[in-house]
Amino acid sequence: MNDSFAHMRPYRASEVPDAIEFLLNALDWQAHLSPFLGDEAAQQLINGLREVDSVEGFQDRCSKVFIDQILERTTDHVTISFSDQFKSHGALFISNHRDIVLDPSLINRALLSKNEPTTQIGIGSNLLELEWVEKLVRLNKSFIVQRGGTPREQLMSSAEVASYVREVILSENGSVWLAQREGRAKDGNDRTSPALVRMLLSDDGNEVWNQLKVQPVSLSYEWDPCDGMKVRELLLREQCDGEYSKESGEDERSMKQGLFGWKGGIHIEFCEPVRWGEPPEGVRPAAHLASLIDQQIFKSMKPWPSQHWAAAEWERLNGGRDESWPDDWSPDSVSSEIVDACEKRISIISQSMNELNMDELSIRKKWCEITMNPLINRMHAVHAVVDEAS
Repeated sequence: MNDSFAHMRPYRASEVPDAIEFLLNALDWQAHLSPFLGDEAAQQLINGLREVDSVEGFQDRCSKVFIDQILERTTDHVTISFSDQFKSHGALFISNHRDIVLDPSLINRALLSKNEPTTQIGIGSNLLELEWVEKLVRLNKSFIVQRGGTPREQLMSSAEVASYVREVILSENGSVWLAQREGRAKDGNDRTSPALVRMLLSDDGNEVWNQLKVQPVSLSYEWDPCDGMKVRELLLREQCDGEYSKESGEDERSMKQGLFGWKGGIHIEFCEPVRWGEPPEGVRPAAHLASLIDQQIFKSMKPWPSQHWAAAEWERLNGGRDESWPDDWSPDSVSSEIVDACEKRISIISQSMNELNMDELSIRKKWCEITMNPLINRMHAVHAVVDEAS
């Protein structure tokens, strides 16, 4: 790869030693890791960091070990499924986006479980305000996507990212992961941004798109450790006509909560590739391809009992079902244990927002919406497949 991408690409082997030295001196890693991992596991991770001399070595000695420790402590189980058309080389993985750190980490752990090479990870520059965070992610095979700036700067950044992605996939036969949109789906309503698809397309359109081997990946979390933060943000936006100002360190707190909070079950599903399809009349190609990606992600989502409870509770609170729900579908009944778990989460979130004087009903409704939306989208996608088949 030519080095015009030096400012954004993962580190090369010659750059790793300086990055490792900086990281070791940037934080008291023992103090930060021990409360969660324990002293012995934390020290082993730090010792592994000292021995790293390549990006591959960092992923093997540090990233893989750390994520395995996280999953062991914060999940009941992780399941993985691959489509019959799965390909890891020269492929673009696009997934829904719920957790800043864990989403791409889960995809890489899934690839490693199949003895496939890990993928490069696109990460927004807005998350890299601290220098040690930037060095950490570039050691972890990430490349930086510039966020913000003037419209012209944003356009230039999109062109640069598209060029980089094509370089990795088409010239190096590597793979790339991109989130389906800038920022996480705070309301649980996953949608692929047509702007992302437009960025990837070129004048050749269908030819380049098919060469990228776009494979959607659905990530299904039973419980969202950041649900309280998301409820808070969404309700504040509603109060302020859509405006919301992040507090200092909010992204860092969200990353920490997402990693160390309880997630229950997780399912990762690599969907069938999305090939170019001529859009219906009046629909732009980027919007059509984004919709095809969404349909693959939706129908591959794993439904969780907590989502069924949230849908039933939302129905109760609103005095009836939503008219957009499939006619012959209704939420499943759930066990008393699930009911208690959902009620407990809502209660904890309500208590954490006491200073905002939010009423409990608004908090309850918003949590139900966030939690049920992946299930509702899945039901629509499954019914659409059935309708097409009939």
